Amino acid sequence: MFNQAHNFTVMGGTFIAGNVTHNNLTSSQFMEKLLEKTIPGAEFDSSARDPPPRCHPGTRLAILEQCLSFVRNCEDNKKMRWVVGAAGVGKSAVVQSVVESPELAVSCHASVFFSINGRDNGTKAILTISYQFAAKCEPYRQLVEREITRDPSILRSSMAKQFRKLIIDPFIHNPQLISAGRVLIAIDGLDECNDYRMQLELLRLISDLCINYPSSPLVWLIASRPEQHIASFFSQPDVAPVYEKEEMVVDSYEARADVERLLRDGLTEIKNRSDSVDSRWPEEQDLWKLANAAGGLFAYADTVVRYIGDVNVGSPASQLSKVLKDINNHSMTDIPRADHPMASLDALYARILSNVPSKVMSNARKIILAFAANHGTYSLPGVQTSYSAFTFVLLCNWLGMTPDEAYAAINHLRAVLRVPKRDAAGRKRLEFFHKSFTDYVYDFRRSGFSPDIKNEARQLMAQCAFRILNEAPDGIDYGDVDYGWLGGTIRRGPGTGAKVLVTWPFSEDFGRINNVTRLLMYKLAIGEVVCGIQRRDLTYQSEHFIQLATSRFESFGLFPLHSLRDLAFSGSRRQLKQIPLKPVYTSDSFDEIKMQFRRPAMPVVNTSNPWNSRCGHKTGRPVERRKRPGLDNHFSVKELSFLQETASRGVGKVEDAIT
Repeated sequence: MFNQAHNFTVMGGTFIAGNVTHNNLTSSQFMEKLLEKTIPGAEFDSSARDPPPRCHPGTRLAILEQCLSFVRNCEDNKKMRWVVGAAGVGKSAVVQSVVESPELAVSCHASVFFSINGRDNGTKAILTISYQFAAKCEPYRQLVEREITRDPSILRSSMAKQFRKLIIDPFIHNPQLISAGRVLIAIDGLDECNDYRMQLELLRLISDLCINYPSSPLVWLIASRPEQHIASFFSQPDVAPVYEKEEMVVDSYEARADVERLLRDGLTEIKNRSDSVDSRWPEEQDLWKLANAAGGLFAYADTVVRYIGDVNVGSPASQLSKVLKDINNHSMTDIPRADHPMASLDALYARILSNVPSKVMSNARKIILAFAANHGTYSLPGVQTSYSAFTFVLLCNWLGMTPDEAYAAINHLRAVLRVPKRDAAGRKRLEFFHKSFTDYVYDFRRSGFSPDIKNEARQLMAQCAFRILNEAPDGIDYGDVDYGWLGGTIRRGPGTGAKVLVTWPFSEDFGRINNVTRLLMYKLAIGEVVCGIQRRDLTYQSEHFIQLATSRFESFGLFPLHSLRDLAFSGSRRQLKQIPLKPVYTSDSFDEIKMQFRRPAMPVVNTSNPWNSRCGHKTGRPVERRKRPGLDNHFSVKELSFLQETASRGVGKVEDAIT
């Protein structure tokens, strides 16, 4: 099938290498480097998603067959299938089951399962797909390794360039792979990618490929909610010929029957492993009442089975009674389900939250707010990490919780949270089973959880950052470790940072590991301040935090220059503000500018304006100043190209120089 390929067989839609060894150290290093650029846990068989959502045996048979048939039989340019449906209908389970199906008629496949649980970085989507192909197909790996070795910038290039170099060129323009047969790329949860513009760009790249290369071996399975911008994209005239739509209706007959089967099997399993329920439990009328409340929402059925079977909360019989009571209290039999599609699920989520004891609710609330801190917001890439992507240990240390406090807080939330065991908490995350719970919590009209959850979450993150920075007022120095990140490189010392509290330590024997945890917390605290300045949060618009954000860096990387610029200069950007920044030195070429902080209450030194063409200063001459106590916190803006245009002129508008 492949020119120069040997010793491999095709089994179950995946290339399986046979007696292929990688003695070339460079190739091994290449794969490790490529792996670092992928979305962790986004593959269909990742341990981070284990166990993944799958269609319950005997359910969703028609939809699965339609998807598998499309992959087998699609032709010409119609090679996209859009699986669309509301929250909770089981889209991810369908995509997972298709990819795992032994009837999947493809020679190779790759997948990206986006999720708000830290798997939402769209900039890494193409590299995630490419890595999977490189791991499964030796000819593909050789092609992309050669290309990336020749041009390493591909790893940080735009999505369009990566798509061209890693998808189009290998599968469309290279004779080694043209005859490979059908190749499936599955993308689930597209709407959970962290930037809607990136969602649309990815759709446009895929549709253009289908339009321009009708003989392409690539078949695309894409699942998402019917978000307006995604639906609008698929409604465009030029896109319509290249895709088929698979709509998963919430309240269809098939969906209701499948949900009833899931409930019946789930409760039967609970009964079989319990010694506290009657052999006739549950009664048929109770099962029917549950099924009617669920309608076609698999998320409801899945959550209610976990809730009833949670031995940490109560006996199965008592848990079922509570659910049935809520159903009776929220009876909507006379209202069309279309008018209240999530009402039963909301009632179930309200019941779960109400079971959290008041004495631990404060910590449970903090954990939920940590997930809300980045929900639907923009954060500077590389400067602030999504808190939902933290390992459980790091999240608890950030929030200042001991492991006992954390587990007590989430013990009654196991129906909605995937909780790692203690021995795995240092490498695994706390995750919500389904995005519908976060949607519920973040919507005050539905949950009553918080009237302004975004602001409350930011206040909590600020408190965490302030606590850590107060514990290291003179900086940190943990020896020979990596102080770099995309925001820049942290300056070491003069303090050691030994007093940064680690509430979940590994042990006294792992002092170095605990210091790594302290370093991560410190970086995150600095990042929180930087992002606060970037979004112009009044909490961070003070001399103290501006000084902190700049003086703690040895060098700068991705730094919100425009935000500091706006703080430093007046609205016209022609003159420096009198407070809190003052220029004190310029080099001959203006390629380095150092600034000092001074207290606003101190007298202002009357200096000429070096940016004014009528100013008496000559370009490149140091600005005359008097030495004053307290003016010892400099930061260099050389790396930031601050005022770089002025360097060539020596005069002119500051706004031209700093835009």
